[in-house]
Amino acid sequence: KYAKDNGSNVIIVDTAGRLAVDEDMMNEIANIKDAIDPHETLFVVDSMTGQDAVNTAKSFNERIDYDGVVLTKLDGDTRGGAALTIKSEVNKPIKFIGTGEKMDALDVFHPNRMADRILGMGDVVSLVEKAQEQFDEKEAKEMERKMLKNQFTFNDFLKQIKQIKKMGNLKDLLGMVPGLGKAIRNIDIDDD
Repeated sequence: KYAKDNGSNVIIVDTAGRLAVDEDMMNEIANIKDAIDPHETLFVVDSMTGQDAVNTAKSFNERIDYDGVVLTKLDGDTRGGAALTIKSEVNKPIKFIGTGEKMDALDVFHPNRMADRILGMGDVVSLVEKAQEQFDEKEAKEMERKMLKNQFTFNDFLKQIKQIKKMGNLKDLLGMVPGLGKAIRNIDIDDD
């Protein structure tokens, strides 16, 4: 009622997360689904839980027949196995991946990009997309002008560093460059 009265066209109902499947929880979720009749139901799963994630995905799908999967904590390439196994076991598309704690760390899932990263081929397309989100053409032309006239200052440099930091974790960004992913896998990189 509130959404209709205020002109909202999207409503997200987020149920409480649990680490184990139990009958009370399944009944509760089934009742919520019946009561609100959603257009789409997404199952959110922690990719770090491995085989448990697959078993939980199967249990939920049998009970509520969801439309797709959101894989969280997918900030490392080694967790690609969870994506492959869940897709294989429940035959539902992986729609989104979470690579961090905030909303800007929720991305559309691209299987070919995940495969490229697992194989150490990088993910240049995602890197370019992240750069484009932060790119300001007017600002870039001003920086170019300053560099050509030898007027580029430490404050300008600081602006550039802040733009790069907005793109995300430096190790993840470098991992998108072909050939670098495997080379820096076991190296800790301090963003500062």
